[in-house]
Amino acid sequence: LNSWLVALSQCTASLPCEGESISSHYCASTAFPAVCEKKLLCYTALMTISDSQSDTRESGDSPLDALRSWMARENLSAFIIPSADPHQGEYVPARFMTRAFVSGFTGSAGTVVITREDAGLWTDSRYFLEAEESLKGTPFRLFRLHSGNTPDYPQWLASALSPRSRVAVDGQVVTVAWHQRVSPILMEAQIELVAVEDPFDQIWPNRPDLPAEPVHPLSEEIAGVSALEKIRSLQDVLDLQKAASHVISTLDDIAWTLNVRGSDVPYNPVFLAYLTISRDSPPILFTRTDRLSPEARDALALAGVELRPYQDFESHLQELPEPILIDPERTSWAVATKLFPREIRLQQQPSTGMKARKNATESRHLREAHRRDGLALVRFLAWMERAVEGGEALNEYSLAKKLQEFRQVDPHYVSDSFSTISGINGNGAIVHYSVTPETARPLTPPAIYLIDSGAQYRDGTTDITRTVAINPPQGPGTLQAFPGAPRDFTLVLKGHIALATLLFPEGTPGREIDAIARAPLWKELRNYGHGTGHGVGFFLNVHEGPQRIAPGSSDAPLQEGMICSNEPGLYRPGQYGIRIENLLRLEAVPETSPFGAFLRFETLSLCPIDRNLIDQDLLTPLEREWLDQYHHRVYTTLSEDLSGEDLLWLERATAPLS
Repeated sequence: LNSWLVALSQCTASLPCEGESISSHYCASTAFPAVCEKKLLCYTALMTISDSQSDTRESGDSPLDALRSWMARENLSAFIIPSADPHQGEYVPARFMTRAFVSGFTGSAGTVVITREDAGLWTDSRYFLEAEESLKGTPFRLFRLHSGNTPDYPQWLASALSPRSRVAVDGQVVTVAWHQRVSPILMEAQIELVAVEDPFDQIWPNRPDLPAEPVHPLSEEIAGVSALEKIRSLQDVLDLQKAASHVISTLDDIAWTLNVRGSDVPYNPVFLAYLTISRDSPPILFTRTDRLSPEARDALALAGVELRPYQDFESHLQELPEPILIDPERTSWAVATKLFPREIRLQQQPSTGMKARKNATESRHLREAHRRDGLALVRFLAWMERAVEGGEALNEYSLAKKLQEFRQVDPHYVSDSFSTISGINGNGAIVHYSVTPETARPLTPPAIYLIDSGAQYRDGTTDITRTVAINPPQGPGTLQAFPGAPRDFTLVLKGHIALATLLFPEGTPGREIDAIARAPLWKELRNYGHGTGHGVGFFLNVHEGPQRIAPGSSDAPLQEGMICSNEPGLYRPGQYGIRIENLLRLEAVPETSPFGAFLRFETLSLCPIDRNLIDQDLLTPLEREWLDQYHHRVYTTLSEDLSGEDLLWLERATAPLS
């Protein structure tokens, strides 16, 4: 099998790389209603993990001890636990939160490695501060990726273990591409990498079951293209690639292809399933069929989709006609093993690129979703200013909850699109800060408040960040308490404007324009440790590939119709965090050029950028003009639906700098 996988890797020239608490559920009454309030208030996944850890410890074994006992029985030297599930999602159902169960770290990115004597967590700079807090008092060491000379975990294992050691991983939760990257490193050190069955059923008391929330159709009026048309487009690609069938494991690709949505995964309107598409036979959807609404069944039947139980997927793999197309970055090692030794074609699954390029109907709905989202944000910011002036007791958690309430008024609201980052002062410097009622910092002016939030609406997904100065009714203000903040904020704003106004050749990958947003910061020896932009789905995952605007990201070209975030930042630990984020849509530059086609960005997000934190002397005339024009657009687009104090607040917040 290893030789087969290596041979597959050698025939693949360049594999594209992919690359951003409350559970969302649908009520049974209507398709995609607002999230049930009782379920919204209780993130059952993390509660279950916490309860299970307690149960295990009461029985005399911690999760770490229990896992090491299992490793000893299996004669394993190390076990790798990524933050993934069999469908390679960023957010995973409670059942697959195994890394959090063992280590306590709940961030969305990170890998735990356990040996018989050591335990470590590898994560990137977005999670350094959060991970430090999570691992305090535990046996786990934090390995800061891309920091100094820190080795990644494959290299660390190769140096820490002796030859002939055995390293295991659950083959369901790592990809073919992961195996191709990690296996040679361990083989060189004479270490065996083995795939094992999921061990957590043996050591996790009361482990959550697989979710099976209702599934509903998304109408063609919203999606713009029928499921039947999408399936035929995929079959056409198979024909061009001379492949007979195709396996799709990723949940957002399945939901997009079939125009259906669910709520099995927090924040993402997807459902657990596999989908196989063949050139000459009907597509087959493997899922719990009893949770499909009658409307979903009818829509799938109209698209010619055959339904089978989720557990029948593995046995079906040997029935697929070959050659079989699989995406090495999105298909598990376990699935590849079950296809062995059949003829395989490795390439990016065609639905990923199709899904990323929003059609005209999706784009129209996205503009409307962002308009309504902007109204919710403006009402929230205006309310917050009045609450501070009135001396109301506020904290990070209550502020996040209040913004959610403003969004929930929208009849199209389904859930938040990720766990809101609500950080006051130093907590704002924790890039993926997660607030709880117990840890929430009170809002005591003067302060700098960062709120990064988004929503899933039936007609689009939003993601927006604003950083605002909170001034007290009397006494010294934010600029006196944080004298360096205006310069930091304005440098971030300059980077944001530089990217928003950029024209660039069609086909440019995102990594080639990332430095545009960093240049104003670099000029003054400042930087930020995350990417500048990520793709965003259409009523789907808030983080979507293949496009990214980040150093070292893939060769995936930026194309018309794609959605990207624009979110440069600056973080001073213990003081404050600054980030300004809007979502952008890529569109063609209408003017012709002898040098080829060019692209530009359309800004979708609509919310004032805090003028109180701007050092106007640092802005060029063109930058001032962009901000005034943006604020004029925000005002003209939103003002008709606002009144009273909210409208007055918007007038002040969008007044020209001059």
